Order: sequence, then structure tokens, then C-alpha cells
Amino acid sequence: GWMRVRQRAKARGVELPLVISDHADWDELTATIDEVAAEEVWVTHGREEALVYYATKKGYRARALALTGFEEDE
Repeated sequence: GWMRVRQRAKARGVELPLVISDHADWDELTATIDEVAAEEVWVTHGREEALVYYATKKGYRARALALTGFEEDE
């Protein structure tokens, strides 16, 4: 599943895509975003709108990716 994210990153010319487990909790995710000073945040699972909202309020470019074939209850 993560290969799709890597393929998207390569297609967009991203130098260092950072893939974080979708099992991380809110505090871990937000701390990591802040620690690495992400230029852009791609959200692929869970409550995407909440993390996108957080990131944009902190000044990061952020968006939810629509990955086909991934369901929350998988």
C-alpha cells in the first residue's frame, strides 16, 4: 500500500517523502510534523480533515490524498 504513496512522491519530484505509520496517535503525528518542519503534509488515513486543518493552521501546506482501495476498517 505504501508503494502508491512513494510512486506519487516520485511523480511529483519529492526528494524525501516521509511515510509515517497510520497507527501513530495525534500527539505523535503533530509533533513529527512540527519537528521535521514539513513543507507539505499528505494525509492518507483516519480523520484526514482534522490533521489537514491542524497543519494548515500551523502554516504548512496540507491535503488529504484519495487513495483507492483503502478503507478505514481494513
